[in-house]
Order: sequence, then C-alpha cells, then structure tokens
Amino acid sequence: MDKIKLLKNGVSKEKFLRIFQEDYPGFDFESMFDILKFQGLPLTIIDEKIFLKTALISFKDTEYVVVDIEVNNSKPQRGQVIEIGAVKIKNLKITDSFDFLIYADDVPVFVERVTGISQKMLENEMSQKEILKKFRLFLGDSVFVAHPADFDFNFLVYQFEKENLGKLLNRCVCTLSLSQKTIKASRYGLKYLMEELDLPEETHHRALGDARTTARVFLKCLENLPKEILSAEDLIEFAKPRKNKNKSKS
Repeated sequence: MDKIKLLKNGVSKEKFLRIFQEDYPGFDFESMFDILKFQGLPLTIIDEKIFLKTALISFKDTEYVVVDIEVNNSKPQRGQVIEIGAVKIKNLKITDSFDFLIYADDVPVFVERVTGISQKMLENEMSQKEILKKFRLFLGDSVFVAHPADFDFNFLVYQFEKENLGKLLNRCVCTLSLSQKTIKASRYGLKYLMEELDLPEETHHRALGDARTTARVFLKCLENLPKEILSAEDLIEFAKPRKNKNKSKS
C-alpha cells in the first residue's frame, strides 16, 4: 500500500488508522497523528480528512531544511555523524542555521585529512544522541534537502533508529538529481557547482559550509523548474534521481 500516494489525495481518520496500524499498533488517532508529525511527516487536517501538507502548498511557500553531515565511516552500521550542519529556507530565503560537532572516540586519519576534523576536536562535544535530539526539533516536518539526499538522509535514518530516537519520515529532495535536470553544468559535484554558478566560497567538506552551498544550489534550481511544477510534492517527484547516476558529493 502506497501510504504517501493515499495521503496526497487525503484519507479519512478511519483509513488513516488502518494504513498505519501495522507500524503503530494500539495507537488511537490523536497519538498516531502526533507521533507521525513529530517524526517529520508533514500532515494536516482539512474537513476531517488527513493530507500531506506538501501536496497542498506551493513549493515556494514550503519550509526546507538543507542538511550536510560529516561521518567517521561511510557505512552507517560502522560509523556515526561527527558534524552536522543545516540551514532553514522559508519563502525561498535562508533564515536560520544549525551547526554542531559531535563526540566520537575514533576519527580515521583519512577522514581528518578530508574534513580537518580530528578526534581531539570532538573529545568535549555532546554525544550523537544529544545532537540528533536537537536536530529533530530544528528539522520539524520541513522538507529535507541534501546533495546527494540518499546518503545524508539514509545515514541519519539509521543513526536515529540506532539511538532509539524513532523514525525520520520527512519528505526529501536531492539537489544532485535536481541540478542535473535544471542546471547546465559540466559536473554536478557540490564544489564544481559552486564554481560554475559563481556562488560564495565556503569551506568544503565541513557540514555548515556544504549545507550553505547546497542551499544556494537548491535556490538556483528552483529558478529553472518547469512551469507545471506547482506544489512541494510536484517538486519532490520531479527531483527523484535518475537511475545509475553518479552520486558524488565532491
């Protein structure tokens, strides 16, 4: 059952309970609605029906949180987040930021060389669980944006569940695939797009700097959308990655 498709068109409270009862057995409607919203699913109620908010509002009026993470191992089962940076976009303008280093007891030499983040820099920082709790509040039910989204989002999904912080259900946009569809460039890695689009220079391979660059790339992409893209869900569908495309962050 495609829950997202059903929610785009709206469902009754009874059907809402039925489609989520396998994941949340024993919950009443109010509890289930609240926990799904807390986990990032952008729900709204109109005339006693539950909809995805992103299916109803313009992509221009949608709130986005653009995210970048640095990790000590690219495999989520073996690694963790060591830095997370994010910027919030409202009304197509950057309005807020989120930036934390995270304690880790191991930072491999090659990670330090790429990011400049050493284990010593992290020894007095808060734990991943503490920072992810803060990030959950910053993210809310905004649309999650990253370059590429599948790495950052899926890594964080794993870490949230590992830390017993629940699911991450936010809608998601990948600026790598979106830029391939809206911007003519020779390469689509973040650093190359920054140079080709003549964007302000940021520290590469540091989370907040890359999040800021990604946000600027994202806003450039939105300027070139086809006219038929109206809602945030239209944008999410349009931005889905093509198969077998290079997904480099560099």
